[in-house]
Amino acid sequence: MTATETDSGAGTTVWYGEQEIRLDLPDEVRVRVVEVPAPVATGDPMAAVAAALDEPLDAPPLEEAALGCRRVAVVVPDASRRSGADVYLLPVIARLARAGLEPRQISILLARGIHPTSPRAEVQKILGPGIMEALGVVQSAPGTPDLNTSIGEDEEIGDVRIHRIAANADLVVLMGPVTPHHLAGFGGGPKALVPGVAQRETVLAAHRLTLRASVRPDGSVRSLAGRFEDNPFREALLRVARGFGRCWTIDVVLSSDGRIAGAAAGETGAAHRAAAALWRDGREEKPPEPADLVVVGSAAPHDRDLVQAHKALLAAVEHARPGAPIVWFARARGVAGHASLLPWFEIRKAKDHLAALRRDFHPYGLTAYSMRRIAADHPVHVVSEVDADLLRPMGLLPFPDGRRALEHALEHHTVSTCSVLPSPIA
Repeated sequence: MTATETDSGAGTTVWYGEQEIRLDLPDEVRVRVVEVPAPVATGDPMAAVAAALDEPLDAPPLEEAALGCRRVAVVVPDASRRSGADVYLLPVIARLARAGLEPRQISILLARGIHPTSPRAEVQKILGPGIMEALGVVQSAPGTPDLNTSIGEDEEIGDVRIHRIAANADLVVLMGPVTPHHLAGFGGGPKALVPGVAQRETVLAAHRLTLRASVRPDGSVRSLAGRFEDNPFREALLRVARGFGRCWTIDVVLSSDGRIAGAAAGETGAAHRAAAALWRDGREEKPPEPADLVVVGSAAPHDRDLVQAHKALLAAVEHARPGAPIVWFARARGVAGHASLLPWFEIRKAKDHLAALRRDFHPYGLTAYSMRRIAADHPVHVVSEVDADLLRPMGLLPFPDGRRALEHALEHHTVSTCSVLPSPIA
């Protein structure tokens, strides 16, 4: 991330969904505005995608890989993140057509992970109306075993089950945006297969591997964003994709406004690393300077619920000195998250919560643990549309607006420096 200092906090803003919220901090507080160093959009996104398709890494060109295939599955992210799919889908479909595939032989598979089903209007927005009309679009079905099938055993995950459209395809084209991800290091790449189109049990078994990397020995949590090395979760996902043996990947890098800034294609691991390198290119990585107060926002679509907005809270912790207050703008549209999230807060002690996670893991249980542990280490003042009676048992301090949240933080803590993260999740 990059940071700029200002003499006054007046006029500084953070994102609250699709709104920008103005902050008024005292003149005596030194303010650092920390921005995600998003790449700059290319003038011709189609040309960037075409260049990646023309020069795939460690794999034959897509039209060559698709020769002789009877069925091809094209995996596209759901609405929980920007993807640029409406741009890069068209040249991919065109190259499959060059290989002799007809529309009836190509299926678009929307990768849900264990997210809720996307309504038709959202799917059309992701893909573009032309794709919706020309090709069959199916959403993955994590909770429907009959729609999934095994593709083999993994040494750590166990039986790997994915949607049968992908499992039965002769070629699976994985697509996704490459941005830092708090568990996988970077999104995109092998993550599109598992957990993207996997059965729930496979998703849970894969995510269990995040425990030993994201939870420190003292029980505190850390983000794995931007880390490929020493990340057992990412290693397992790549191992599964390579073991399946039918994947061909195109990953894109997006600018801050969601336009394509670059792309890489080919073998899943090689394409993913190359796209991550494009994202990092020219960005100076400096350890964050701890501040007495951190204010963090969450822009759409990362404000869908507290599970998504929690990623911004994790980023805020990296910029806070021990015990420093955090003001978290997490609109969440009135939704805490999946029904599996809230029961975890009924466990009274954090150590018991962690023990329960180790016995019976669930990704939302890890999110719940992360939230309650951060709230134990930092007074978290939250501005949200989620009911305050749901937020308080999480250890959070709910406020109806940013002004009152800031006033409370400043009144109860000595603050000379403040880091503002307008929206740290790309």
